[in-house]
Amino acid sequence: MKVGDLSKFKCVVFDFGFTLSSDLYFKVSPPECPEWHDIIQEHVFANRPVCRMWMTNTLGLRDIAAIVSDHANMDISAVLETMELGCRDLDFNEAVLNFALAQRSQGKRTAIVTANMDVFSDVVVPSHRLDEKFDVIINSSDYGENDKRALWPIAFKALGDDIHYGNSLLIEDGSKEPELFRGCGGFAYEYTNDESFLRWLDEDVL
Repeated sequence: MKVGDLSKFKCVVFDFGFTLSSDLYFKVSPPECPEWHDIIQEHVFANRPVCRMWMTNTLGLRDIAAIVSDHANMDISAVLETMELGCRDLDFNEAVLNFALAQRSQGKRTAIVTANMDVFSDVVVPSHRLDEKFDVIINSSDYGENDKRALWPIAFKALGDDIHYGNSLLIEDGSKEPELFRGCGGFAYEYTNDESFLRWLDEDVL
């Protein structure tokens, strides 16, 4: 997808999971629970209703810790501490992060708009100082809404009256949200990996 000169954009919006970072949450495995990752996958991430309720703040991290505790033979406080620890040192997709920082340094406004959980706002953001690197961060859990079509306008409003779809570029994995963003009048790039992203910047962006 050719977008031409980036100078026509006043804003760049980034997704978080599998765009800014492809690292896994809760990656610290407690020695007393070797099945840690399997338990979380089976009883949390593979359970769509639980994930949906978590991303819209019907459930919180303590509720999730209680679910994991039932299967991990650990008390809730230990599970909670381990889960938080596993979100404090995430790896980032450097090409995307560096692009975001460069665009902001050039005067463009930048936002993270993510369908995520309370642990993102409470642990990931402060641990990685994302609030110092992006102008606005919108997390579905903070708004009880995980439809990006409802969240993007919230980011635009926070960034200024002159920001809208027509002068914004979205960087996000998957095809659904980029297509929705384009359908609203914006421009979007479907992220897959850093190598392809850098090639796109080199070949398709002036």
